[in-house]
Amino acid sequence: MKWPYILFLCGVICLVEAGETNRFANAQESDATSLRQALAFHASFDSTADAVVKRGDGRVYTTESLARKEWTPGIQRADVSIAKGAGVFGDCIRFADKSPKVICYKGEVLPSYQKTIDGTVCFWMRLDADKDLKPGYCDPIQITERAWNDAAMFVDFDKDLPRDFRLGVFSNLTYWNPENIAWEKWPVEKRPMVTVKQPGFTREAWKHVAFTFEGINASENKPARTALFLDGKLQGALEGPMKFTWDPAKTAIMIGIEYIGDMDELFLFDRPLNADELKMVIQGKVKQ
Repeated sequence: MKWPYILFLCGVICLVEAGETNRFANAQESDATSLRQALAFHASFDSTADAVVKRGDGRVYTTESLARKEWTPGIQRADVSIAKGAGVFGDCIRFADKSPKVICYKGEVLPSYQKTIDGTVCFWMRLDADKDLKPGYCDPIQITERAWNDAAMFVDFDKDLPRDFRLGVFSNLTYWNPENIAWEKWPVEKRPMVTVKQPGFTREAWKHVAFTFEGINASENKPARTALFLDGKLQGALEGPMKFTWDPAKTAIMIGIEYIGDMDELFLFDRPLNADELKMVIQGKVKQ
C-alpha cells in the first residue's frame, strides 16, 4: 500500500526540483541577456585586437606616445602580439617589453553618458609584477582625455617593490587639486586611490580585474562611488563627489602602458555590475 504513495512523492519531488532548476536557468539566461544589453565594448583578442562589440570605432590603434598626437591603425609595436591559444578563452594579447608607443582605442566607444558617468571596466591579467615589470609605474589600463591625474580612471602597479596594485579615479585636476599641490606632497591617505597589498598576480594563473563607477558628475549631495574587484571580490571603494569633463572624440582607452605580461577579454559596460554579474563575466557567460 505504501509503494504507490512513495512513488507519488518521488514524482512530486522530481517535478519540484525540475521546476527550480528551470527557474534558475531562466534567471541566469535573463541576467546574461541583461549584461549583453549593457555591454558597450568588448575586445576578445581572438585573432585580432579590434573590438568585436563596439559603439563607434572599435579598431585598435598605436600612438607615438602618451601625448597621442599620431594615431596609426593596428598594433604597431614589435613587442606586442596576439598569443594563439594562450588566453582565458581563446587567444590573448601579449606585451613582451615596455615602449613609449601606446596601444589605444578611441573614446567614442565609451557608453553614451547622460547626467552621470556610470559603468564597469574589466579584463584578465597574467604576470608576476615584481619580476616581469621594469622599473617605474605600470598602467595596464588608463582612460582619460588629458593626463593620468586629470579626469582619469586607471589601474596600476606602484613603482616600489613589492608592487601594490591600485585603482585611481581622478576628477578634473582643478576640482580635486585646485592648488596644484605636487603629487609627492599630497597625503597618501587623501589620494583618490584604492590600494591592494600583495594582490597575488602570477605567471601561472589568470586574475580577473574589474572596477565599477557610479554617480560621477552627480550633484554635490549625491556622492559618486567607485570600487575595485579582484577575481570578483571587493578590494575597496572610493566615495565622494567626482567631476569629469570628457570629450569622447579626444578621450583614449590606453592599454599596456609599461606593461609586460598577458591580457585578455577587455569589457566595458554602461552600468556598474554587482558581484553576481561579475561572476557571470568571469565564467564567460557574456562572451559573444
